[in-house]
Amino acid sequence: MIVSHQHKFIFIKPRKVAGTSFEIALSKFLSEGDIITPISRNDEEIRSNLGFIGPRNFNFALVDLFSKDKPAEIFKRELPLKFYNHIPAKMAKRRLPANVWRDYRKISLVRNPWDRAVSIFFWKNTKRDRKPKLKNFTPYFAKNPHLIEINYPNYRIDGAEIVDTYLRYEHFEQDILKLESEIPGISGLWETFKGINAKSETRKKTITTQEIFAKNPDVNAQIETLNAWEIGKFGYTL
Repeated sequence: MIVSHQHKFIFIKPRKVAGTSFEIALSKFLSEGDIITPISRNDEEIRSNLGFIGPRNFNFALVDLFSKDKPAEIFKRELPLKFYNHIPAKMAKRRLPANVWRDYRKISLVRNPWDRAVSIFFWKNTKRDRKPKLKNFTPYFAKNPHLIEINYPNYRIDGAEIVDTYLRYEHFEQDILKLESEIPGISGLWETFKGINAKSETRKKTITTQEIFAKNPDVNAQIETLNAWEIGKFGYTL
């Protein structure tokens, strides 16, 4: 999550949509007083090597009294963060000042739900020494149907959309350049973003999304039902 007070936007970060790369690119345009939540150690190294501003202003006041080099603990229990990676929109709204939530542009990323489901399957099931077997694709989503809607808490509060600007994974250049034209202070964001490759895909590239779903019609039916809003809004097809 990122909150830019200078440019008056809130970036609400969903999963499996190149959100970390986008977040790193946005960091180029941020200031000391902005809210920037931590990402993984390897991704923070990418951000640092680029010379961009890193995590800050994400803790509750008490946690700020502790070292930023390790999680703060009391009686061996880790203290919660005020803002964190992939924070749900409902919680972000509750913890931000009312005028910030009301007046700032809320930005998020969206992706074809069939491609996202495949990416989630590989992300969740890839081990250090082996790739997941696609024969487990249908059983996995039968057990974990909530993953098909994994980003909806970032897009909605109590069923109502809260995002002002969606950037489509499949049309990043077009959508980011349009955002630059609307927020001149982030001019150059696309050029920065396209050179960053954080958390690269782990999925098998030898089989297409269409081929996967041809063999897994039950998951296709789940997506058509659970992602109907997203499919209709953005015109996504398999």
